[in-house]
Amino acid sequence: MAENTSGYPNPHLLVETGWLAEHLQDPNIRILDCDVRDAYRRAHIPGAVCPKEHYMKNPENNRLIMEPEQFAEEMAQMGIGDDTLVVAYDASGGVYAARFWWCLRYYGHDRCVVVNGGWNKWLKEGHPVTYQEPKPPRASFTPKVCDDLVCRVDYLKEAIGKPGTVIWDVRSVGEWNGANSRGNQRVGHVPGAAHLEWLNCVTRDDVQTVKPAAELRAASAASHTDTLLQELLVCRVSGAVVE
Repeated sequence: MAENTSGYPNPHLLVETGWLAEHLQDPNIRILDCDVRDAYRRAHIPGAVCPKEHYMKNPENNRLIMEPEQFAEEMAQMGIGDDTLVVAYDASGGVYAARFWWCLRYYGHDRCVVVNGGWNKWLKEGHPVTYQEPKPPRASFTPKVCDDLVCRVDYLKEAIGKPGTVIWDVRSVGEWNGANSRGNQRVGHVPGAAHLEWLNCVTRDDVQTVKPAAELRAASAASHTDTLLQELLVCRVSGAVVE
């Protein structure tokens, strides 16, 4: 469904704006605007819904993802059921759409794709936009926790210096070298971690599409994040570590 995906191991996880334009009226999909609600209210893709809190954090502990019942209720209100194909997009290079994709996977829902280039590419190509908020029918979402998608601290500690394992820090350079604390009490990175900021995986233009597979492999090799090894990603997901 996405263009120029030759060499990607999972090309089915991306869709192009043209594909979405052809499927706007498809009753089996739910389009998700993953940016903040203020941006969503100004304009969005027709039919798109927006979560109340785009980080999907637990309101009682904002360092963690919502609890299963909280997440299920949020999905139900947005019309996302167990069989719904979720099409996620944002205006930030895919970082929030990919985060939502991970949240869905963590709760056992694999039917989710990310729009390559997101809102910026959609807007640049002149596709329709609206400010009207749809009211989808309530759905039934069954959360099924996938603990394999989370790397706990003890597991991470054991992985430091372990042959065949790469700890990949995808945060900004400032966070990596300690110049930017982002409000955290401690700065720096996990000992032995390789660094390749996530922005280096998308194009440096006004639409920020995912780079071709050959470029991603070259960047991975240069930063020693060898994709043939087991990788532990140190991400911006609530400061957590995810596998």
